[in-house]
Amino acid sequence: MIKQNLTDYLLDLDPMPEELKNGMIRSELIQYVNSRISTSHHNHRVLILTAGMIPDRIYFIVKGVVRGYKTDEKGKEKTTFLWDDHSIMTDVNSFIHRTPTDIYLEVMPNSTLNSISYQQLIDIFERFPFINRFMSKLVVYSNKYSHKSFYNYAKPSAWERYQELLDRYPYVEQKVSKEIIASFLEVTPQYLSKMIKENR
Repeated sequence: MIKQNLTDYLLDLDPMPEELKNGMIRSELIQYVNSRISTSHHNHRVLILTAGMIPDRIYFIVKGVVRGYKTDEKGKEKTTFLWDDHSIMTDVNSFIHRTPTDIYLEVMPNSTLNSISYQQLIDIFERFPFINRFMSKLVVYSNKYSHKSFYNYAKPSAWERYQELLDRYPYVEQKVSKEIIASFLEVTPQYLSKMIKENR
């Protein structure tokens, strides 16, 4: 089932806690969570997390794209993650362990995000302890996503990595710049343009 908001993601636990099968408890939980979720709309590119910060919020992309990138010693950006519609994202390890992150999170134009703070999550778990397994689920998701994000580098050619990127994100070329795509593929924008022209 496609999750439409952060509440859907919080409540999607397997196996489902017995408490969530109780209609009254489930309704109370949904109302409590919804009252603490913030929604933000972004018409322009904006940084929501920078290296050195301790991540204080988990984000769910209702629509749009967010990229995660790091910088090298020369300040050059390297895109390491791309999240699109219905993805949940933050630097999970830094968020859980309250340590500074080494990544930047940049929202692309025309994106809508749900978010909730670390303290708000703790408050939810204290009131509804049966959903605290969400944190374990978040770690598993993060590990899978990290593997998925770096999997394309195992491909022998830049063109195959590019094809895999389009398979995973069919509309990525309409949502992010050629420079970001090139950075994710670890090629130059000029090489990307040449590669596309030669293969198409």
